[in-house]
Amino acid sequence: MKKYLLLSIISLAAISCELDDNLNPNKVLADQVAPNLRLSGASTTAYAVQAGVVTSGERGGMNLLGNAWTNTWSGNYAQFGNPFITESNLNFTTTYRQAIFTDMYKAVTRFQRIIDFGNQYPNYVAIAKIQKAYYMQYIVDLYGNVPYTDAFKEANNPTPKYDKDVDVYKGLVSELLDAKNLIGSYGTNVSFAVTASSDPIFKGSMTKWNEFANTVLLKFAVRLSNTTNTQGIALRNQIISALSGATFISADVAINPGYSGATTDALNPLYNAFGIKTAAGASNTNGYLLMTASDHAVKVLQGDASKITSGIQDSRIEFLFTKGKQYNNTTAGGATGYYGYPQGMTNDDYKVHMGYTVDARKPLTENFSLLAGLFTSATGASSNGYLMMKAESELLQAEAALRGYAGFSNDQAHFNNAITASFTFDGKAADAASYIANISSKAKVGWTGSTEDKIAAIQYQRWVALINYNGIESYINYLRTGYPETPLSTISTQPNKPWRLLYPADEYSNNSANVPVVTQAQVFTKNEFTPFIYK
Repeated sequence: MKKYLLLSIISLAAISCELDDNLNPNKVLADQVAPNLRLSGASTTAYAVQAGVVTSGERGGMNLLGNAWTNTWSGNYAQFGNPFITESNLNFTTTYRQAIFTDMYKAVTRFQRIIDFGNQYPNYVAIAKIQKAYYMQYIVDLYGNVPYTDAFKEANNPTPKYDKDVDVYKGLVSELLDAKNLIGSYGTNVSFAVTASSDPIFKGSMTKWNEFANTVLLKFAVRLSNTTNTQGIALRNQIISALSGATFISADVAINPGYSGATTDALNPLYNAFGIKTAAGASNTNGYLLMTASDHAVKVLQGDASKITSGIQDSRIEFLFTKGKQYNNTTAGGATGYYGYPQGMTNDDYKVHMGYTVDARKPLTENFSLLAGLFTSATGASSNGYLMMKAESELLQAEAALRGYAGFSNDQAHFNNAITASFTFDGKAADAASYIANISSKAKVGWTGSTEDKIAAIQYQRWVALINYNGIESYINYLRTGYPETPLSTISTQPNKPWRLLYPADEYSNNSANVPVVTQAQVFTKNEFTPFIYK
């Protein structure tokens, strides 16, 4: 009996006995557990897949994938033999990261069970629809055609048909608009209030949920900015019209049902996956020590002459990554600073890269920059998670205005607000104004040059704002726009990054009559299987 589907981590112990004693375990999920007991567990489980924890034990989730494929993280060869090998060589199969698909469907099914309650719990239904749309967008963007109209029915239909990606987008937008209508009708009705304890995101504030729904709708519209699909273009125009006069989130969208270091399940999922310590206090070897900052990320943030940021120091690096001792063929190391591992290089490659022979001393973890911020904080285990940051909302509004979407304006102001929000999140608010001034003439980084340069600058600033926290969002926008600069690893077997993931092996085993057959070669070219937003 999967009680964990329903309960937040802070209420599990208190409620599990009641479930066992008083409820028919065969009917718990479908009939007897109300949305106020479901919402927190559904919200935290879905966020965990985004952040990096999946139930299959396949550590990393969407966040690891995105940070790897934007060349932000590199495998820590000083600690492991072949870390990030598939992320680097891109030679993946149907078993690669399949938990992103399977676990996200499990999570979204929990929202659907809330939606099934209908007008009896209208505000809970609205919240579930908003989160369903938010998370399912990632699945469509990563896989293209996916189950939707026949999905989420569990044993009643274990082999759902696949819908066209544009049709799923249309359905998700419809659910967002339905959610807004429900909030408009019931949001201020105290008889249908959402309790603060059941909502780990906005604590029952339907005003904030409405703003988040608007922001997710805007994300859909911006995702559709380059599509040539006629239905996609019509959908984009429909969304823009529906957002006339809308307000958007103006603060980070945090989630915290009561994260703590008491047990593994209670940890903030970002910290659980990538934090420095386990719940037992041991070193998180297979998480925190699995990766380092990439050489590319460190050089970009430090304004290396080889990068588009040449000459621009970004103080956010101090929040994002730790310092190391430069490799110099000694155990003590050299100068203290930020040092990344070039993605794909082995230890011997790195020795030569640094000017030594392959017989030189092996690099040490202490030679490199690792994750910082909440990942090394004493309070990291109990820290907030983040579905979306304020910087993302501002950048969406900046891009909508830049592209001429009706009702949107002040593109540069929103761009600057996003940078300020990112610096503030990273504890560097005092540095924001000087940074904005320093990049004012730096094309594809600051607000200057052609419209295309400014589109590139928006994607660059999104990438920096989301480093370590939501890598997949940056990767999808890279596929959509071609920005920011995202070099291949030194051992890539492909000429470009993948346009999508392969459907999981589980689907070919359990739903073979419906799942499309996509080859590895087709993942790296634009074709009928490429998600429609990219073509």
